[in-house]
Amino acid sequence: MSACRLILLSAVVVLLSAVTFTEGMRFTGTKNVCCYSFHPRPLKAIMVTSYSQTSPQCTKQAVPFRTRKGKDVCAKPTDAWVKELIKVLDIKSGNQGSI
Repeated sequence: MSACRLILLSAVVVLLSAVTFTEGMRFTGTKNVCCYSFHPRPLKAIMVTSYSQTSPQCTKQAVPFRTRKGKDVCAKPTDAWVKELIKVLDIKSGNQGSI
């Protein structure tokens, strides 16, 4: 009977460890932004403070730009104006090719 309890206890510990680990992976300290619609017109560099890349878990890949007013504006990463704006922001911040 004690062997069955030991096996059961071991299984419970392994299961709880797996759940704790996977839940902890979800909260890495970054805001997970997914985009479902895209800004149709180019943004002015003076209006944008930063950018990021959507998570691979999002259904659509996008570049969310953070505006001076704190709004996230999503854009398609393949658009020419998006690539140019990323270059400008990288030069401003001292980064070289983040995306």
